[in-house]
Amino acid sequence: MKVLFILSRFPYPLEKGDKLRAFQQIMNMHASGIEVHIAAISDCPVNKSHIEKIEPYCKGIRLIQMNKMQIFMNLLFSFFRSLPLQVGYFYSSRNKSFFLKAINEVQPDLIYCQLIRTALFVKDLNSFPKVIDYQDAFVKGTRQRLADAPVLLKSLFRREIRLVESFEKKTFNWFHKHFIISEQDKEHLSFMEKDRVVVLPNGIDTVNFMTVSIHKEYDVTFVGNMNYPPNVDASVFLVSEVMPLVWKVRPETNVQLAGANPAAAVRRMESDKVKVTGWVDDIRMCYGKSKVFIAPMRIGTGLQNKLLEAMSMKIPSITTSLSAEPLGAVPGKEILVGNSKDELAAHIIKLLSDVDFANRMAEQAHLFVTGNFSMEYSRLLLTSQLEETLREFGQKKR
Repeated sequence: MKVLFILSRFPYPLEKGDKLRAFQQIMNMHASGIEVHIAAISDCPVNKSHIEKIEPYCKGIRLIQMNKMQIFMNLLFSFFRSLPLQVGYFYSSRNKSFFLKAINEVQPDLIYCQLIRTALFVKDLNSFPKVIDYQDAFVKGTRQRLADAPVLLKSLFRREIRLVESFEKKTFNWFHKHFIISEQDKEHLSFMEKDRVVVLPNGIDTVNFMTVSIHKEYDVTFVGNMNYPPNVDASVFLVSEVMPLVWKVRPETNVQLAGANPAAAVRRMESDKVKVTGWVDDIRMCYGKSKVFIAPMRIGTGLQNKLLEAMSMKIPSITTSLSAEPLGAVPGKEILVGNSKDELAAHIIKLLSDVDFANRMAEQAHLFVTGNFSMEYSRLLLTSQLEETLREFGQKKR
C-alpha cells in the first residue's frame, strides 16, 4: 500500500500534539510495511535535522513553506470564503496546487489527511480513497476558550465555532474513513454520522518512556508546548493558585514547567521555586527528575499524551476531569483527579507525603498504560482500518 500523508505542519520537532500524532502514525505505517509519502505545509523553518528525523520512515517528503504575508492573505480571504480561520490559515490556490501536484506524482493507493485544515485540498478528488483524522473535538476547545476570551474577540470565537461545525458537516462525505483520538472527543463532533468515526488513540512507546534512575530534582512537573493556550492556562493556574496552598504545608516544594516556546505569562511564573526550562532535547529527563506529574488542564480537548508518558515512566500523576475522561484510568488507583485548586493541592501533598501510596499508584499507572495504550495496538488498528478502506473503495468501484 502506498499512502500520501497530507499535513498542515511538518511532523518534527515534536512540540505540538498534532505533530506527535502524525509522527507516530508515520512510524506505525512504516512498521506495517506501508510506503509513506509526506506532503506538508510549514509556517516555520524546517531544517535539515528535522527532515532527517522523518526520512527513515518515508519514501518521499514534499514541503511547501508559507511566509507571514501569505498567511495574512490566506486569513483575509478566509472571511470572503466563509472558511474557519484554522482552515483559511492554510488554504490558498498555491498550496492546493502543491498538494495536487504531489498526488499526481505519487499516485497513492490512499490519501490520508490530518485535521480538517487539509480537507479542502482534496475535496474534488474522487478517484482515490481518502481518510481524515479529526484528532480531537476542535469546537469543544474553542467553546471553552470563548468563556474567557476578551470581549473584542468573542465574536471571532463565535464565528469560528459556527463555521467549524458547518465545515465538519460538509466535509464528512468527502472522506471514506474518519478517525478521532477518544470516545469523549467523538461525542463532541458536530455531525449526525459520528457513530461512523473510528476512535484511534495515540500509542506510547513504553520501551522509550520507561523508568529512569536519576536524581529527583523536582517535586512537581508539568510539561507541554508552553505557548499553547490550554498549557499556558494550566501553568499559570498551577503556580499562582494551586502551589500557594501546597507551600503553606510544604514550603520547600519546587516546580518544573518544561516545554518549548514558553509564553510571557509562563516565563513570569519563574522564581526560586519554579523552573521554566524552555525547549529540552529529551523530555523524558524532565519526567524522570520529578516526584509527581500534574496536568491541571481547564481548557482543551483530546487525549493528553503527557499523562501517558508520565504514567508509563512510573511518575504518579494528577489531572482534572477534563483530561481524565478521555484517558479512562481509575481515579484513586491509577491516577488522582481533582478540579479545584484545593483538590489538586491536596493530591500533590498526599503524593509527596505518602511515598508508599505514590509508588503503588505509579506501578498501577504503568500497568494501565502498557495494557491500554501500547504502540502495537495503535499500529494494528490503524493498519487494519486503512486496509479496510482500500477494500471497501475497490468494491464500490466494481
